[in-house]
Order: sequence, then C-alpha cells, then structure tokens
Amino acid sequence: MSEITPVASFRRVTPAIVASSRLAMTNDVPDTAKGDVAVLLKQAAPILGIDGTTYHVMDILLGLSRPEDWKGTGRPIVAVSNAKLAEYTMRSERTVIRCIRRLVEAGIAAYRDSPTGRRFVYRDTGGGIIAGFGIDFTPARVRFAEIKEKVAAYRARLAAETEARRDVARLARAMEDLCDAFPEDAEDLRSRVQGADLTASGILDKAESYRSLYADALERIQARNEENKMAAEGDINVRANTYINSESSFACKDKGPRCNERTYLLERNVAAPMAVEAPPGTKALALQNRSPRPSSANIQTQVLGSVSIGLLQSACPEAQSMIGERFDTWSALDRSGEMLRRMIGLSEGGWMDGRRRVGAYAAAAILATVLEKSLRDPEQISKPGGYFRAMVDRAAEGKLNLERSLFGLVEGKYAV
Repeated sequence: MSEITPVASFRRVTPAIVASSRLAMTNDVPDTAKGDVAVLLKQAAPILGIDGTTYHVMDILLGLSRPEDWKGTGRPIVAVSNAKLAEYTMRSERTVIRCIRRLVEAGIAAYRDSPTGRRFVYRDTGGGIIAGFGIDFTPARVRFAEIKEKVAAYRARLAAETEARRDVARLARAMEDLCDAFPEDAEDLRSRVQGADLTASGILDKAESYRSLYADALERIQARNEENKMAAEGDINVRANTYINSESSFACKDKGPRCNERTYLLERNVAAPMAVEAPPGTKALALQNRSPRPSSANIQTQVLGSVSIGLLQSACPEAQSMIGERFDTWSALDRSGEMLRRMIGLSEGGWMDGRRRVGAYAAAAILATVLEKSLRDPEQISKPGGYFRAMVDRAAEGKLNLERSLFGLVEGKYAV
C-alpha cells in the first residue's frame, strides 16, 4: 500500500492538517494495540480539546477500526461516510465534518482522500490493506509515547492543583486564627494575604505565597515571644490580692446610675421576648407550615445511604480505567473528582456548586456515574455536564435513586 497521504483539493489546508499528513507518512511506526491507543486518546481528550460530539465521533471511528491494522506496518484506516457518521451520532453531516477536522488538527488522525472523495478499503485474502482511503489514525500511533507523557504530566498537574487548593484553604484558616490570637499583627497579615490573592497567577502560585506568608508570620511571632521572654527575666511574680465585696440589693439601690443601668438591661432582656411573642395558635401554625431546607449532609446521607464504595467500584470500571484511578475508598473517589469533571467537560463552577448542594462524596459518586454512562452510550448522554446538574437537582429534591443506576451499570457491565 502506498504511504503517501494526499489531501483533496477541496479541503482548506491548515498547518495542523499538513503536520498530521506528515505524521501519517512516517515509516517508523511503533507497534501498538488498538485498546491501548483508544484508552490513551480518551484520557488525553481534555488535553487535545476533544469533547462533546467530537469525542463521540472519535469513539465511533476507533470502534470501527480493525485491531490488526494497529500492529506492525499496518495503517488503521476507517472508511465510513459522513452520512453514516451523522446517522450514528444523530447530528448533521456538516457537524460531523467539523468534528473530523478537529481530530485531524489535534494531530491524532489524518485525511487520506481518494481522487473522487469516496472512502473505501481494499484488503487481501489475509485481511491486510492493499489500498485504503478514509480517516487514518497512524498519527495517533506515531505520537503514542508523546501523548502518554502529556497525560502523565496532566494528571500530575491536576494532583498538584488539588493539593494546592487544600493548602490554600488550610493556611487561610490558620492565618485567620493567628489574626484572632495576635490582634496587633492582624492588619498587616490580612493585607499581605490580600496582596497575595491579587498578584497570584494561579492556584500553585497562590499556595506558594500562602506557605511563605504563614511561615514568615510564625517566625515573627516566635521571635517576638523570645524577646518578651528575655525582657521579663528577673521580674518578681506578685500575686494580686483581690478583695471582692458583694453589695446587697439595698446598697445597689443607693449607688445610683450604674446599678440602675444593670437593672434596666436585665428587665429589657426579660421583657423583650414577651413584647413580641405571637399568640399561641399563630406560633404553632407557623411551625407546622414551615418546611426546613435539608442540608448538604442530609442530602448526601440520603443519596449514599444504600450505596457502598464496592458497588460504585464495580459499576464504574470504564471511568476508573480512563482516569487511571481506583475507587477503593471514598477519599480516593473525592480526590478523583477534578479529573472526572474535566473528562465530561463540566465547569469548575458547576462542580463546586454540586459539592455545595449535595456534599463532596455524593457529588463525586454522581460524577463517576455520569462519566460511566457517557462512555458506554455516548448517544444517550450528549451533554454530560447538563446530565450531572440534572442529577444534582434530583438529589436535592430527594428524587434521585443512585443505587438503582449503579446496579443497572453492574448488570450491563460489559455492554458497549
């Protein structure tokens, strides 16, 4: 088979498309397995800017490729028409064309166009490709090691950002405690914290500034305590002899203004509730009609009351495989939240709002469920971020049955 990758004249060629074509013409192609490349590309989707329908199109194209084409000198070419992809994804052909273009410009696929623009593959009796025209995933094979390094760096950065956020929250509370304990340093410390918030270029820089400020504050306070201790050496400890003379009520009456003020305040505190007290019937009716809003802790208990971490781990194998983590503890699930929310394209604001409304563990469990469902059936969940918000709304209303969804995933564990 010819290793020349032509691009049809009707396409608007960009530098990224040319770069992908050059990768597809490379003869030094590493030996890879289809499953390994597919999992890696899904993990790298946030890095490559692949989401939504583009992710769905990529998943379909990878599924249509043959495993033997990914080995040796094979070229994983997929010959499927835009009309068929539009039918699979329930999108228009123009949308499919734009999605394929994004995959090519991302550097994981290349155009291999025939003179007529049709896509087809001719194979020999052994299944090898004699001639093929379509979407060529050779660039993904060539860049396998590079993309793998980028995914590892991406995960390390996410872990560092998560740790930095924890440090910022912890040190912010610690410095506020220092301000309460040492009021003379409060104004200066708060102004320095505010300055760090304004000048920090990111969460990592902010965490480093907070660590430096906290260490400096502790050092200054310790140095001042040492100076005070040295200044107090040689002083004589004198115990104050305080004589308290309890005055009688008659003496208090004779004292005048100060006792009268105390008596007035006491009488006002006792009389004030009596003055605004509502009739008994009205008060009972108000208590009966009032429906307190459940807290996030109560909602989390209700959502996860019958859900174990083992059930969640069994129900979400593909989600764990994609992010490279295991949901063996609730803390591990919570730590994976940042990676999970990026995999479905959920904004940071939507993720924080979900954690605030239903609790950290319940939000992470819902997020893992949404990702698992979207991986198994992308057609069913075209917008995972909106699906997550809808599940959070149902949980807040007490209508979410997460246990049933997880058992459904366990029963269809190996469904495509």
